[in-house]
Amino acid sequence: MKKNMALILIVSLFVSGFSACGKSPIDEQVVWAADIKSTEVNSFDWKMDMDPFDEKFLEHVSQKKQGNYMTSPLSFRYALGLLLAGAEGDTKAELIKALEVNSEEEWNEKCLIFNGVVDRFKANLQREIDQINVYKEQGWMPKDGTEPYRALRVANSVWKAERIKADFKEDYRKTVEQIYAAEYRSFTPKNAVEKINEWADIKTEHMISKLLPDNYPTDMLAVVLMNALYFKDAWENEFDKGATHEADFYARSGQTVRKEFMSNTDHYSYYEDKDTKLVILPMKGGIYMAFVLGSQDGLSEKIAKADFENVKVTIPKIDLETDLSGGELVDFLKDSGVKLAFDAEKADFSAMLDNSIYVSDIIQKTRLKLDEEGVEAAAVTAVMVAETALWRPEEPKEFTADKPFSFYIYTTCNDFTSMMFAGEIVE
Repeated sequence: MKKNMALILIVSLFVSGFSACGKSPIDEQVVWAADIKSTEVNSFDWKMDMDPFDEKFLEHVSQKKQGNYMTSPLSFRYALGLLLAGAEGDTKAELIKALEVNSEEEWNEKCLIFNGVVDRFKANLQREIDQINVYKEQGWMPKDGTEPYRALRVANSVWKAERIKADFKEDYRKTVEQIYAAEYRSFTPKNAVEKINEWADIKTEHMISKLLPDNYPTDMLAVVLMNALYFKDAWENEFDKGATHEADFYARSGQTVRKEFMSNTDHYSYYEDKDTKLVILPMKGGIYMAFVLGSQDGLSEKIAKADFENVKVTIPKIDLETDLSGGELVDFLKDSGVKLAFDAEKADFSAMLDNSIYVSDIIQKTRLKLDEEGVEAAAVTAVMVAETALWRPEEPKEFTADKPFSFYIYTTCNDFTSMMFAGEIVE
């Protein structure tokens, strides 16, 4: 048996050497994924004008989660945009109302604005790198000095089960390609978890390596709509590692926890009243991080009132991962009036596919690492869409070579078959 297996492996490797004449069947071409469309953004601002959808969503998650947690309303927004583009009729109307907008175009515009933020972030980084290179040429900086590494990336993908032969509707494909620069991918029940996790891992720089558990049910999956968001930036005023110290953190439960705290004294935007104290820390890429103690009520207005003051900031280092896979996102949409999208009989996603499909699950994972140098954060959101009709794999045909048989080892290129080996096994 071992000899036979060795022969099979050798033959397989030999045959693979001839694949240059055509595409290997295991290769997967990623199509769509054009340059992402964006709305021009002129500058960054430390003021906050929280969107009604985001505010409602954050309130919902805060009530669902215990202990430390995080989430990404933005990643959720992109994934819902991919879903909204495929909805029709009352299903679409429910989604639009729940998303606190008047139209799909208004929802898309919110994503296009952030796409513009990404473009601006990249442009600012490139200008800084170009200036550093000038300084190197002029001798003001060592030529082997490192370039700043900052990143702000958004990625979207649309997946379809290979058993569904019909393609996505043309208008749907154009929308998710042009607005979201979505990649097209395919999967089978056997490889869905592995491929989806691999995509998430790559798009988040390995911060989220496992979105789905190994035993996630995939037999009925028809479509998966995914967004990945990755961010890495440095503080405008880095924290001195020498000032980092261990101290008590007084938990909401009343317990005392030892944590590593970073400390820095500098000028920051700061606000304080009898209910709230907040500080806003700028990052080099034009992104800001606000830390808030006390009441969150009227947060946008309080941030707008913040003054630039000399502040001693002491905050704990953070390494936090949150898994929203227990129905929290589905519950949020249902509580917001979305019913039909989850109804196996009434959901209308005919703008996406002719198949009868409905939303079966929505999952999000997020990760945050915060230290003296800066912030690294990532999120992946996946909308899982199942087929309504009960699908069962076809009964496999059987081929058992337990009687005399012939074999052929060959390759065909340019319509010509080269028969490399052939023979019979008769005893």
